[in-house]
Amino acid sequence: MTNIAMYCGHMFNADAAAEAALAERIDAAIAKHGVTVGYGPLACGADILIAEALLARGCELQLVLPFREEDFIAESVLCGGEDWLPRYHACREAASGLRFATPAAYVGDDNQFAYNSRYAMGLVHLRAQMEGCQTVQLAVVSDKVASLSVTGLAGTVADIKLWQALGGTTEAIPAGPVPRNLVFPRHEAITSGTRREIRSILFADYKGFSRLGERELPLFMHHVMGRIAEVLNAHGDHVEFRNTWGDAIYAVVDEPECAAAIALQLQDQLADLPPDLVPAGDQAGMRIGVHYGPIWVGTDRITGNRLWYGGEVNRTARIEPVTPVGGVYCTDSFAAALLVSDSQVCTFTPVGTVELAKKFGAVELYKLGKA
Repeated sequence: MTNIAMYCGHMFNADAAAEAALAERIDAAIAKHGVTVGYGPLACGADILIAEALLARGCELQLVLPFREEDFIAESVLCGGEDWLPRYHACREAASGLRFATPAAYVGDDNQFAYNSRYAMGLVHLRAQMEGCQTVQLAVVSDKVASLSVTGLAGTVADIKLWQALGGTTEAIPAGPVPRNLVFPRHEAITSGTRREIRSILFADYKGFSRLGERELPLFMHHVMGRIAEVLNAHGDHVEFRNTWGDAIYAVVDEPECAAAIALQLQDQLADLPPDLVPAGDQAGMRIGVHYGPIWVGTDRITGNRLWYGGEVNRTARIEPVTPVGGVYCTDSFAAALLVSDSQVCTFTPVGTVELAKKFGAVELYKLGKA
């Protein structure tokens, strides 16, 4: 049986003597749990040692990085010294796969690391569900945090707490006397009143709207937009933001489970539209795309209203056009987030890698369905 590991651990400086003993402990943990596949990042220190150990055993290495590679190298590899860079590239070249939680730049936000950890965990659970595998977390920790008393949004301790909250097993591997004299790049703080949050994002669009005549538009507003409003209103404060223009809907929802429920309920409510809203000889109905990721929230300088925006919002907007009428497509990160939250509200079926609209790149998509 394939056993899949999500791995994490502290960053540290290269030290041949200290690393040798730690590498033995890592190898023993991999053997103990029969790990054959590992998912995780590739920061200096524990990540690279685990990746090297997995590759030495002939295991499959699936890398998951939080943001664009050049920023990750500067922030999480070179901070431990130049000696890590060739080892990083060697692991990267030997890896079976490389995913980016977001292709965006690093913006000095711990949410980007926290999101990456949840994404990696979700990918592990997603694959385990598809293949009927067992999972384990391999975590290299120092004695100072062995009690998990340290708090924080991101980092090894936060990763361990989240994994165990999901009922997962953690194999804690003592780091030993590794040096931790890390030097990080300096970043200017963002002081404009804008902040970052991890949220579910929903975009919907009515195919056939442009072919409706003036006489049908009030009918559309009553039957289509009215039913959409009822669904959104029923979920109360879980819907933190909503906007519309013409036939398009944009909503920000606090939890993936709630966003999935909203998307499926919208399609249920719009399944029996009046014939007048279906142009002759054409197909009409809603297409819905959902995603999960870190986005900016601030103030719209034109309207004065609260505004949620960013690259992950733009990416979600490109999913809806490639979704079939009456369907709900989501990203693998949204599916992963549902698994991490132990959601039971829906099923998801792999669609494959799909080219998004407006040349926005290719992403792995899933079709949401009722549980």
